[in-house]
Amino acid sequence: MRKTIYLVILVNFTILAFETSIAHKHFVPRPDKVHLGPLAYPRRWGHWCSDDSECGLGFCQAYICQCYYGYITWHFMETCTYQQRTKLTAFLVSFFVGTLGIDWFVLSRGNAGYIIAGIVKLLISLGCFIGWPLLFVSRSKKSRKYIAINSFINAILTAASVIWWLTDWIRILANVFYDGNGAPLQRWGYDYYYNRIPYRV
Repeated sequence: MRKTIYLVILVNFTILAFETSIAHKHFVPRPDKVHLGPLAYPRRWGHWCSDDSECGLGFCQAYICQCYYGYITWHFMETCTYQQRTKLTAFLVSFFVGTLGIDWFVLSRGNAGYIIAGIVKLLISLGCFIGWPLLFVSRSKKSRKYIAINSFINAILTAASVIWWLTDWIRILANVFYDGNGAPLQRWGYDYYYNRIPYRV
């Protein structure tokens, strides 16, 4: 029994360390700032512009590219071409099906760390969904020791799944859950006064 407790504690610490290690550098976009990654400065369109066509999904204002709402310039990409994941979508996915790790898959953007975290979250939840029914099937034929160990493991898996689920959607609401590339989520109700209707000539 003691070994099982140590194993569960070790697994929880491993999950926590893994989730912390895949965090990326991030920034919070502000309408009065030009949103540029550190690698975008040397690019031709990294800072200055003279025409809207040089700003991708944005427009040129006072010789500086301003991105349309939902787009940012991110690291090595072209100016104003990186589309942010929406905070509302991420929250709804995390709240309703987050226990299955789908929120990590949605935000992964191909990041292996996010995909692995989603798979681990899915396996923990599947352990809960499968473990509890198995415990109660033919319960009278099972030994007390087996029932106690199985109940303990199921309780730990359930607690880990619920805590992880709560943590993820709270992080989304607190604007500290970023996509797989480290970019912030597009906020809802964000007063973006530079926004204007896109057009093409």
